[in-house]
Amino acid sequence: MAQLAQFFTDAFHEIANVHIHDTSWRISQIFAFFSLIAMFWSFQIKNKLRMMLLNGVGTTLLAVSASFLGNWTLAVLFGQASIRNYVFCYFEWRKTKERPVAGWLWYFFAGVFTAAAIASTIILVHIMQVDTAGVWLEWLICMTLIGLIFGNVIAGTNLLRLSFVANRSFNIINHWYFNNVIAVIIACLTISSNIIFYVRLFFSTRKERKLKAAGVAAKEDKS
Repeated sequence: MAQLAQFFTDAFHEIANVHIHDTSWRISQIFAFFSLIAMFWSFQIKNKLRMMLLNGVGTTLLAVSASFLGNWTLAVLFGQASIRNYVFCYFEWRKTKERPVAGWLWYFFAGVFTAAAIASTIILVHIMQVDTAGVWLEWLICMTLIGLIFGNVIAGTNLLRLSFVANRSFNIINHWYFNNVIAVIIACLTISSNIIFYVRLFFSTRKERKLKAAGVAAKEDKS
């Protein structure tokens, strides 16, 4: 915690003295700020379709933000993630209109996006050897993205949310390395947003159980 606090102190010192005059950095932070709004909002929504759409918008903005900082591995992976979200969002929308796409298409595109994530990591990290925070970190980010991919395919949002939390935890290190301050804040807040969602879900479920139990007890008393 002390190191994280020191990072924020140093980062905001650099904003005031160095990066505020760097046009590329300023543009990257503008895109990251709008991504922050989309991402935080998305994880307060129970509706999977809307959550995926807002995630697509957020990851598109983060891809642009990362590219302005020369963070090419995340720019490519976020770009793929945004396309993936839009594709699966379209599939979910078709389901709501009672015109679902064939089941095999979900798994076909999941395979395509998984292969793309692995291939881009190999090409960028091992062949092109672009600047990274660490090879091990890039592969952990890639693995959590695969969890996100299959979270889009299966019913419910739990795998999607938990994979997202793991992915953003590793992204914090990557954003820290590239001094993407707002992206670090986004990652922290979206992790917190998911935690808040599960806390709210826990208390609402507990309340529903109590009300149900009270209703059963009232019926027994009447009988």
